[in-house]
Amino acid sequence: MTWWLTQNRRLSSEKAVIADLEASVDWLRVHKWHANADLAMCVDFLVVNGDKEFGFQMIYPSVFPDAPPMIYTEDKSRISRHQYGADGELCLEYRPDNWQPSITGADMIASCQRLLSEERPDNDQILHAHSAHVASLGRDMRSKYFRLLVTENDINALNVLPECEPTSIGLRERLVTSICVSTLSRLGLKDEPIWASDLVLPKEGAEQTGFAVRVAGTDGFGEMKLDELRTFLEGLDFIELSKSLLDADSFEYLLVGDDGNWTLFCIYGEAQDRKVICYTTLQIPSEKQRLPDSFETLEDKKVGIVGCGSVGSKIAASLCRSGIGNFFLIDEDIFFPGNVVRNELDLNDIGAHKAHALRDRLLKINPKADIKALRIGIGGQESASSMVGALESLGECDLLIDATAEPTAFNMIASVSTRRRKPMIWVEVFAGGIGGIVARARPDIDPVPLSARAQIEAWCNDQDVDWIRPVDVDRYDGRDDDGTPLIAEDAEISIMAAHATRFASDILARPEASIFPRSAYIIGFSSDWLFTEPFDTRPIDLQQNGEWGETVDTLDPAAVIQLLKEHLPSKEDADATAAPK
Repeated sequence: MTWWLTQNRRLSSEKAVIADLEASVDWLRVHKWHANADLAMCVDFLVVNGDKEFGFQMIYPSVFPDAPPMIYTEDKSRISRHQYGADGELCLEYRPDNWQPSITGADMIASCQRLLSEERPDNDQILHAHSAHVASLGRDMRSKYFRLLVTENDINALNVLPECEPTSIGLRERLVTSICVSTLSRLGLKDEPIWASDLVLPKEGAEQTGFAVRVAGTDGFGEMKLDELRTFLEGLDFIELSKSLLDADSFEYLLVGDDGNWTLFCIYGEAQDRKVICYTTLQIPSEKQRLPDSFETLEDKKVGIVGCGSVGSKIAASLCRSGIGNFFLIDEDIFFPGNVVRNELDLNDIGAHKAHALRDRLLKINPKADIKALRIGIGGQESASSMVGALESLGECDLLIDATAEPTAFNMIASVSTRRRKPMIWVEVFAGGIGGIVARARPDIDPVPLSARAQIEAWCNDQDVDWIRPVDVDRYDGRDDDGTPLIAEDAEISIMAAHATRFASDILARPEASIFPRSAYIIGFSSDWLFTEPFDTRPIDLQQNGEWGETVDTLDPAAVIQLLKEHLPSKEDADATAAPK
């Protein structure tokens, strides 16, 4: 409900302090108080400045006094450079960034008068009043719907172009929400580029071509009409270029500038009715370090993730953002609408295999990533050759992650981990979102995965509680004592995926100096099972057990030779096979 209906004392106070102000100065005339069509309380007033009178309306917001009143010119005209748009609100001393409820409407009106008297000291002179404006790129770009995005290297490459010599360029243009974003992809012809941009973006959008012209001393362009652009080009003696751009009936692009001031123009429309769009240039800030130094090596690491569902998809996306450059994804499932509530994928991926859809998602995070995806189920009813190929490829990874919560898949991944001496992480969310477990097994540091799992189950048994396993329900679902379904929510899935991701980056970036003292943690999301409260975390000590590596039977040289003779084809067999029949 609007404030003045519930805070009558504040309304009376506002009227009193404004009346006092009017009585104490000769520049203020208050006309009336009234509620507008939106039930917002308004005050119409005049401010006398020299020989002129300026009409204003102050509108109190519905949440006053938690936010400041707004003052507009009576006729919605621009009278100051301290104004949000031609018909916008005045930007005064008291704004949302420094507002306090003790400030009154009278203070706002007095601030309005001070702005006028500073900018208009007499009738013939208009100055720019001192500004407390803090630049905000996001705020300044709100109304800029056509944007050219450039890197520092883009600018450097443009600045070495020959002066006043048109150079072919390539652009990539794409729609981002309602914004048209253009980026420079190359200088020179497509088949013979003289330079290519270092900006990494998904390969989406339309490829466009145009010309770049460096004009020394140019300090930037504003909006230009067609005739102004024609005059500019012809003034540089670019008669043919002007005709090809301005007298055609197709989309044409022209990039003009020098130093740090470059402007992109798009010329479009039929030949007799050409129009010009001026893009706002945004230079991408220099990269700031956002990852630890130890993560620099992750680009060359390969992670195998089995299970691209809720947990696996989140782990993959987070590791991709952490700098992992190679992935091997395995999952046979299809993505359906119900999966959206807990998955990194979205409605655009419905009907696709999760592994392939996740691959495309990761490429949008890092287009340079090397990602292989298999649509099979580890431990499922697959051909032996497909399963063997998948397991061999997993053995080539630097880290294996089991996000399936399926015992059969775990056993097969654990076998690869043990035999190929590759670290393994597994993560599971317990039935009903009661909690979850994340564990790791590192060669020669931790027990082999099968032994680690056995030790974890033994630990659970020692707590006098049953090991949680979902029965005849989705593995994220369970039921309470009354039979009411308990369902793990996205936040709980995300928590476990984040823990697994930290384990993964720790193994790959700090193999000799882990920050985690234990290799298994059970995390609670509720006060059920063995947990006393949410975020209750129970670390588990794992004792090294089992042999890492492939078991090899030692044979003497004579035995090896005999074994080869028995099983490799003889020369006579080879000749007989090669002979024509």
